[in-house]
Amino acid sequence: MTTEPLCSPDYNNTYLDSIEFFSILLHTIGVVSAPIHIFGGFCILYKTPKEMSSVKPSLLYLESSTFILDLTLSIFCTVNALIPLMAVYPIGILTQLGIRVPEVFYILEIIAAMFACSVIGLFENRLFILMIDKRLWGQIRIPFLVFLHLTGLVYFYPNYITMPPGVENQKEFILKAIPCLHPEVRNAPLYLIVEDKWKFLFWTACETLLFAFTIVAMFIFIIKALRNYGHNRSQRTIDMQKKLIQAITLQLAIPFFIIFIPISYYTFSNSYYAAVNNIMYVLMATHGSFSTVVMIIVQKPYREFLLTVILLNRRCRTLASRPTNSVSSGLIATRMF
Repeated sequence: MTTEPLCSPDYNNTYLDSIEFFSILLHTIGVVSAPIHIFGGFCILYKTPKEMSSVKPSLLYLESSTFILDLTLSIFCTVNALIPLMAVYPIGILTQLGIRVPEVFYILEIIAAMFACSVIGLFENRLFILMIDKRLWGQIRIPFLVFLHLTGLVYFYPNYITMPPGVENQKEFILKAIPCLHPEVRNAPLYLIVEDKWKFLFWTACETLLFAFTIVAMFIFIIKALRNYGHNRSQRTIDMQKKLIQAITLQLAIPFFIIFIPISYYTFSNSYYAAVNNIMYVLMATHGSFSTVVMIIVQKPYREFLLTVILLNRRCRTLASRPTNSVSSGLIATRMF
């Protein structure tokens, strides 16, 4: 093991480096994101028009997996990442309930994989709808999706079996490598996942490449299928499908860009900055909320429903702020005329 310090022992810790800041911000995000996801799920269930009914199950699966991933990152499987070491300080609810770090990581990785599968499922749904000849793909689509979900369940297992049990591992090495740790972190149980992060990232990278290749291939096939979709169909139907594809692409592109930033930092960072690690993790935990907000904005039926709710809320506040006698007079006048 190398013990070369990853930061200066003279580093002055700030509030941004503290676990208190990290925990408060994450729990706030978890509380704020819940109503956003619930509203998004309500829109999918009750405000999706009949013309979009074929995409409703896939959208609902995506929204559910996104919601679960957000809660997992911000509340249940929360870890304070000690990047560039593959080390963490586990602070999530599952850890407090006695679940060991290897199991916490396995749960987190599975939920992240299921989120990726939901994205692929959404694209696959659009591809199947746009296909003219569905016979071949109709026979293999279910086995294909089952295969992707199975890989999401088992890809982390090679890393899992190499992780020592417990909530603390190689703490002395971590303290030597990162002498500038915040005092409350130094006194906490620290867990070194693996010495060489590239060995740890290998299986994750393989699964990520599989999902990324599948999503890109699906998108290319969708574009080709959309070109042939116009035969014997009305221009209104064609425009609706194009707008739906554009909205879904935008809904997924913005959150993926958001989550790409912290993942890139975690992968290639060579120095320890607690505040940056905290902010990057928080940014990663917000991508689901961003995805739902973008979905509500870009999907016209959901956007119109949101505007209706906002306008109705304003009217209720306006009526509530009026004097009682004015309201009563208005009611009397209304009844008279």
